Amino acid sequence: MEMELQALPQPLLLAFFFLLALKFLLKSRRSDSNLSQVLSPEPPLPPGPWRLPLVGHLHHLVGKPTHCLLGDLAAVHGPVMLLKVGQVDVVVVSSRAAAEAVIKTHDVNCSNRPDVAVARIVAYDCTDIAFSSYGPFWRQMKKVCIVEMLSARRVKSFAAVRERNILDLMTNMPTGSPVNISEKLMTLSSNIITESSVGKKYDGFLPVVREVTKTITGFSIVDSFPSWKFLDVLTGTTSRFWRIRRRLDKIMNEIIKLHQAEKKSNPAEEDLMDVLLRIKEQGDLEIPITFDNIKACILDMFLGGTDTTATTLEWAMSELMRNPEVMKKAQIEVRETLKGKARVEDGDVEKLSYLKMVIKETLRLHTPIPLLPRAAKQSCEVMGFKIPEGSRVVINAWAMGRDPAYWEDPESFWPERFAGSETDYKGTYLEYVPFGSGRRICPGYQFAMATMELALAQMLLCFDWELPGGMRPEELNMEEKFGATASRKLALWLIATPRFPPPA
Repeated sequence: MEMELQALPQPLLLAFFFLLALKFLLKSRRSDSNLSQVLSPEPPLPPGPWRLPLVGHLHHLVGKPTHCLLGDLAAVHGPVMLLKVGQVDVVVVSSRAAAEAVIKTHDVNCSNRPDVAVARIVAYDCTDIAFSSYGPFWRQMKKVCIVEMLSARRVKSFAAVRERNILDLMTNMPTGSPVNISEKLMTLSSNIITESSVGKKYDGFLPVVREVTKTITGFSIVDSFPSWKFLDVLTGTTSRFWRIRRRLDKIMNEIIKLHQAEKKSNPAEEDLMDVLLRIKEQGDLEIPITFDNIKACILDMFLGGTDTTATTLEWAMSELMRNPEVMKKAQIEVRETLKGKARVEDGDVEKLSYLKMVIKETLRLHTPIPLLPRAAKQSCEVMGFKIPEGSRVVINAWAMGRDPAYWEDPESFWPERFAGSETDYKGTYLEYVPFGSGRRICPGYQFAMATMELALAQMLLCFDWELPGGMRPEELNMEEKFGATASRKLALWLIATPRFPPPA
């Protein structure tokens, strides 16, 4: 070999050694790269169930409410799970540690909302608070919402609206025969939201809000297969959304005109529409708001406050009927605290500690919005798994509220578990997030709690309740129906017996 090299011309010899050195250099780099990958490998994708071509994991999401199915799958595949829903990556998070990584560690990266057709159209190009992308506009509108619209002071200012509508429900409650409590509570919640938001009741609002809610909660094939544009033509999805948008516009434009004509000079008398119109006219926001932005924010109030509040109240009454000993204890507290009064006022609720625990326990077992949607702007790591860029991230708040790792006897309705507990509604304890947590926590939770506590206290004060047809407590159907809100599958029918004449 040595003789062969000496016989080669010098340029060829230099070229030979250069190529030999380059070979060893590349080999060394490959080895270093392989070693680096061994020492610091890219996190694997989260596990998940088996999937089919084209549809992905859609076949796993039928048969039960989605949050229940996802809870079942997480029990098999773990607290961080990847599903392919059509063409879309969906990461499902079902534990406190995983939720902490999303909500705290990667909060900014995961603070966007998924891009869905209904929000783009019905929510005025996502210029509301619930569906808006994280950024300067969203931060501005959330500040307006918290400071001007839903502060503790503003919520307290609507006490008369709550008390008046709840007393109206009590006065007109049919007695002695079965009554659809679910429908009564939905009407109550809608009336309180409507009067607080736009000043008076509008009969046409509730049907439109229900249609919007149904549209948002329904499966959208267009969103699951975004590249298949022909599906929109076949299903007529976008056309249906625009029809809803035009109905909303008609109602909202009429309300705006009335408010502009009846401008209130006293801020204490303002409803939420007045507040937004005043802020728009002042023009001192960094990003000016339009009438469409105002409509989108008012729509948020209806979507976020009507169905969720009514759903929580109907589940609270359902659980009290299923647990007579809890009902008795809650009624005794309310009636002894009120000491013969026929009506509950806002200030009385602070004394009702057990009733507050009943509502906390209801929110744990029946989280009103069981799946909290986010979107990952960039790829990140959660509990050792790679969350793909652009994927939807869903926090299963319902599953965490029933996880035996955090809750003793989690399927039982036991309000006493909150006695002496610091667990609150503000998303501090991530195993209990009935209103979300982090930047995307629901800004209206104080408004919702004020309505739920007052309404439930008044119902327990004024009436004794029984199931119709001699039904035993354990026979009450407690199934949930599919939807963005986990409401009862069957309406709750009860018989009310008044304790004394309705309050005046």
